[in-house]
Amino acid sequence: MTVNTAISIEIPKNVYIELQSLAQEEQLDLVDMLAQWAKSARQRRTWQQDLQALRDLIKKEGGLRIGTTKEEVVEQMRKTRQEIFEAEYAHLYR
Repeated sequence: MTVNTAISIEIPKNVYIELQSLAQEEQLDLVDMLAQWAKSARQRRTWQQDLQALRDLIKKEGGLRIGTTKEEVVEQMRKTRQEIFEAEYAHLYR
C-alpha cells in the first residue's frame, strides 16, 4: 500500500498567484497541475535522451550520407526496399 505524505514548500507570493491562475484556467487543482507538469517534464527528458542515443548511433555508424544527389538517395531507397522485400516477403512469392 502506498502512503501519500504531504510536504510544505515556500514560494514567492507572486509565483503562487501565477500558478493558481494557470490552474484555474486549466480547470485543475494546483497540485494536479504541478503533477502533470512533472510527468510531462520527465517524458520530455526521456524523449531527449532517446533522441541523443539515436544521434550517437547515427554518428557511430558513419553518419547520414549528406550531400548525395536526389538520384543517389532514390537509388539507395530502392536498394534498401528491395533488400527488405527479399529478407521479409520474397518467400511468399516463390
